Amino acid sequence: MTGQAIGKLNHFLALKDNTDFLVFGNSRANRHINVDLFSKNSFNMGVDCVDIAYNSTLINTLPETKKQLILVHIDTKNFFDINYDGADIRGLKTKYQRDNKITKALHKSKQLSVFQRFYYSINYNGSAIGIIKNYFKPSYNYKAYNGYDPIPVNESNKETRDLTLSKSIHINTECTDNHTINPIALDYLKTIKNFVEKSPDKTFLFVTSPMYNDNCNTDNIKLSNLMQELGLNYWDFTNLYKNTNNNSYWKDATHMSKKGVEAFSKHLLEKFKTSNI
Repeated sequence: MTGQAIGKLNHFLALKDNTDFLVFGNSRANRHINVDLFSKNSFNMGVDCVDIAYNSTLINTLPETKKQLILVHIDTKNFFDINYDGADIRGLKTKYQRDNKITKALHKSKQLSVFQRFYYSINYNGSAIGIIKNYFKPSYNYKAYNGYDPIPVNESNKETRDLTLSKSIHINTECTDNHTINPIALDYLKTIKNFVEKSPDKTFLFVTSPMYNDNCNTDNIKLSNLMQELGLNYWDFTNLYKNTNNNSYWKDATHMSKKGVEAFSKHLLEKFKTSNI
């Protein structure tokens, strides 16, 4: 029940039906949303290096009639990546033929080879040692773990952090009007929308968390327009702290420090409380 690759997924599947607040997304979701501020009965299912295919599949495993607040973290840069092929769903391959909804999504994705569909143990290749290690020597007590992993910044790291942030300001990002939404990402987003429509007792909120410096907002605008067209509640906080010049809020250009996350999570909570969602 410990470790990002397998244990966190097992933990989520064990508690998802009885949890009031859930967060889905990549490492920025994992590091940027302090779920305890929203509810003590909560879990942050943010996982490093996953995207919308992985998250859409897990969202569709939730009970449709359970009242829950669901926050889905979306990064605009990933959503417009022309090379995205939905391969992140392979992170769920160990649940092939062990969870019906995940198995169905894996079949539809065509991301598993014929051998993986026949020799199920192949799906544990590369993970077995980590599973054994985390079973006999877990790095944390999963019973006290809510999935949120803030990033502390030590004094020794601040100089490197400041240099990295300074360089990010001068990076030229191509910004044109021809940003195209990845069709695979769009299909998975529509799959989430279908689940939203089937689950009237749930409240869904889609969020993009802050970045230190975003040189192009064309993708932000296009994604915001798409979310509006789909009727999905979307808040874009990409530039929330762009002009604050407060480096203590950051670990690097895309990940906030624990101090920054606490400020952002409180801001998000206050906005949610005063919204009509």
